[in-house]
Amino acid sequence: MGKISDLKQIQTYLPKISTYLPQGLPGSDAERARSLLQEALRDIERGDTTTALEKVKNALLAAVPETDFILSNALRLRHDGEKLLKAKKFNEAISKFGEALEKYRQAISVLEIMQSDDETMKKVRNTIDTTENLKKIANFRRIYQKIKDAQTEKELWDAIRELEHAEVPMEDDRFDAMVTAHRKIIYMQLQTIADMMTNAAEMYKKEDWFSAKKTLESAKRGLENLLTTAKKYDLVEEVGIISELIKACDNNIYGITELLYTGEVPKGWKLQIPDKSNLVLQEESLEEETLDLSVNFETRMEQIKEKYRIVKIIGEGAFSYVYEAKNPQGHRIALKVLKYLDKESTSSFMREFAASQKLDHENIVKVYRADPRLGFLEMELASGNLEEVKKPIAPAIAGKIIFEVGRALHHAHVQKIYHRDIKPSNILIFGSLEKVKLGDWGLARLAAKATRKSSLVRHKTILYSSPEQIKDPEHLDERSDIFQLGIVFYEILTGKHPFMAEYEGTIINNILTKNPDPPSTLNPEAKPFDDIVLKMLEKDPSKRYQTVRELQNDIKDVLIQMGIHVKDSVSSRDRVKILAENAYLHLKSVVDGIARNISSELSYLAKDLESLYLETGHTDLRGLAKQIEMMAAENVKPTEDTARKIESILKKWM
Repeated sequence: MGKISDLKQIQTYLPKISTYLPQGLPGSDAERARSLLQEALRDIERGDTTTALEKVKNALLAAVPETDFILSNALRLRHDGEKLLKAKKFNEAISKFGEALEKYRQAISVLEIMQSDDETMKKVRNTIDTTENLKKIANFRRIYQKIKDAQTEKELWDAIRELEHAEVPMEDDRFDAMVTAHRKIIYMQLQTIADMMTNAAEMYKKEDWFSAKKTLESAKRGLENLLTTAKKYDLVEEVGIISELIKACDNNIYGITELLYTGEVPKGWKLQIPDKSNLVLQEESLEEETLDLSVNFETRMEQIKEKYRIVKIIGEGAFSYVYEAKNPQGHRIALKVLKYLDKESTSSFMREFAASQKLDHENIVKVYRADPRLGFLEMELASGNLEEVKKPIAPAIAGKIIFEVGRALHHAHVQKIYHRDIKPSNILIFGSLEKVKLGDWGLARLAAKATRKSSLVRHKTILYSSPEQIKDPEHLDERSDIFQLGIVFYEILTGKHPFMAEYEGTIINNILTKNPDPPSTLNPEAKPFDDIVLKMLEKDPSKRYQTVRELQNDIKDVLIQMGIHVKDSVSSRDRVKILAENAYLHLKSVVDGIARNISSELSYLAKDLESLYLETGHTDLRGLAKQIEMMAAENVKPTEDTARKIESILKKWM
């Protein structure tokens, strides 16, 4: 008796065979397939389902066309879809991409039957991913076109609801489309409100003052709702227009109220009626190149996947995606892929890669490779970033994080390289929270030069801007980086952003004018760092720390004092940890070149090493302490080998 499992498998193959048999496609041998099916039927009648299953598989192989023929048809359909997408025939493009996907899946099915190698299967699956994303792009463009063409609020709201649930190629695409839709709604409603104000003026002339006032009050309520929407989407120009109309309504209501209660209008008062011709939306024109950027990204990713195995997406920035991947050698790396790539971005990209090669420092993320044609960087893989960490962080650890980031900045600033985009997501964690490195060196410049500048890009960038970046972004120095680092320090000490507000305009105003409360008002344990943080956040750059060297010395002094304060009241193990950490701070101050006085720092280091010897009995420490004492007397830095040896011993207890 045959096996039920064999019969079930045979049932799955038969529909596929019947699909291909009548088509007579290249590579299909219908006669052989029918012969094998007849033999399989006889095997089933004899109860030999295992042999029947093998013959049915062979019948399918005989029936299917050549894989290259299927792939050729799939590629033609995909290219047709891309042409239709460029021609803005979105529904037809969606249909073509759907047909292409069906063909590609047929090819996968054939390859599975033929037990093709993994590399071949991977290439086709990559192509399927790209085609699926092209279909998403076509669908997004279809919705976006509905928004652009909409003539009524209902059409816009229908498109917004569809957009909310649609799969989109990139999240900032969705955001930009939302902004466009809400701008159109605002201007449509402004036209209606302008008509209300005009009608109120007619009522006033007819001495129907009560109706005129009620109509103006209703117009004002509508304007206040519009103002909330405009602020939500950071529509600065529209906020200004709406605010002026609210003032006009207030003026009109005031005059009519005075007339009703006193019998006379205020001296010099007159009704203010808006000119509807000034309340017309000026549509932004998009270049064809801009419309093609999402397609270009997908085709670039298809080529990148031929070289790297993408494991998962681990981050999205304003202008790039970051993936965990394996390189051709099988090593785990991070792959940063630019969303948008044009000639200007490519040249900036390569200049910044060249800068990253100069920044060889243990607290700077290593960049292994750059590909300007495909627009990606291959870099070392972190375990997380500071944005993902629950805040506030214990002040001693927060201080160590900022000290380590400061080491990276000092190294860069000496070479006149400024970061410009310091924020928690760019401070990467490698294992423990105190092992941090600064990433995204200089790539923030691309955000300003990218072809598309979305509201989302501006919003993400503005939160951690210095006053100079807002007022004069072309003329920045190291003090701008210090301000940005101060925002991060405040945030990890308190759990609160010092300038956070609901709207972008308010955030900008806060950065330019608001002096935040000391961190200790939100977290009393942060008090030792109050003066440092507030000096980092001075509005006037001349009142800020002038160099990271000054900042590092102050942070080091506070961290050491915090350690000394608790050292005598803790266990021997904790005391060893504190001594090691203090010795590390003295060592790095000398090695990095930030020490105010090399001889003093080395003397403190020698004392810490001697104390560590007494606590641990580590034999190398006494000799190293003596060496450092001699160097302190001669005011000479330790050699790289000596510094490396000391650090490796200290890290055993840190």
